[in-house]
Amino acid sequence: MQRVNKAACLLLALGVLLATGCKHEAKGYWKDTRRYYREYLNTPAKLDLEDKGEVAPAEARLAEGFAGIDIQLRALERALENSDRKPDTAWAKQMFQRFPWISGLAAVDSEGRVMAQQPEAPMKPLDFAPLLQEDAKQNMRALRSYVQDTPMGPEVYVGVPVYSGTDFRGLVIAHFDIRALLPYSSRPADLMIAAPGQVMWPGRFDAQATPVASTDWSSAVTKDVYGTVANANGEFYWVSRYLGNLPLVFAVPEAGSFPEKPEQLAILKQAAALGSASTPNEPVTEIQPAYPELDESEGSILTKPAPQASDDSKVKEEAIR
Repeated sequence: MQRVNKAACLLLALGVLLATGCKHEAKGYWKDTRRYYREYLNTPAKLDLEDKGEVAPAEARLAEGFAGIDIQLRALERALENSDRKPDTAWAKQMFQRFPWISGLAAVDSEGRVMAQQPEAPMKPLDFAPLLQEDAKQNMRALRSYVQDTPMGPEVYVGVPVYSGTDFRGLVIAHFDIRALLPYSSRPADLMIAAPGQVMWPGRFDAQATPVASTDWSSAVTKDVYGTVANANGEFYWVSRYLGNLPLVFAVPEAGSFPEKPEQLAILKQAAALGSASTPNEPVTEIQPAYPELDESEGSILTKPAPQASDDSKVKEEAIR
């Protein structure tokens, strides 16, 4: 519980940060963060009158780099948490319109069988099975997430479990390429994004030459929600946030010099094509069949077969190329 509370306080100012759309207020986010942490979690024994609350350059860069992405992820979490009311055609249409960066939506039953899916023929080989595993550390109805490493890049899954009473019926899932969120960052080239076991976005850096790639994030995020990691080349400043039960780590360089791979930034020009925005009308208006409605009178809430494959994914693949 302490970890959750610390993370909540660290990110508490985030909603206010981008509400005005002013880039200079990124520094204010970190001032508020530090104030909340000291007031409610790590109260000093006595008042430090010399603390001016100044924000370090790395803190400001990190806030600018990840704040816009974090707001999108929080909105997706809220949308999925409310999806068990009626995840039907209208809901799917709204999801694609509201989150053009998601790759697709799916509904699977308790055995992992795909009952409905959009787009009909995903570009990546999708694996929903890990979401079926319950996390003993969280509520059984809490969002579940994981990252799948594919030849076409990492795919992040976040699913809301659906129950009839205490009977697990399946999951309603959204999945996306983390790079499709880079347009929401003010500093995508300076930002690295990681999860336990992998770097999902290296920015302009040679990931293996950074401490972000060598850090055991599964362990690190259980101790702190932000901090510094270092290797022989220098230091990175980082902050973590949870998407469901998946810790995501955002980091920027703080000191030192790191080898770079500027060719990696080419994907920034094509980031929008990684989400559903590359074909804005088709995924929204051509959803067949409807996503399952949660009608307790039915034998199962996941009764519709997955749609037949189409050529939509070929169009999308060409856009990425």
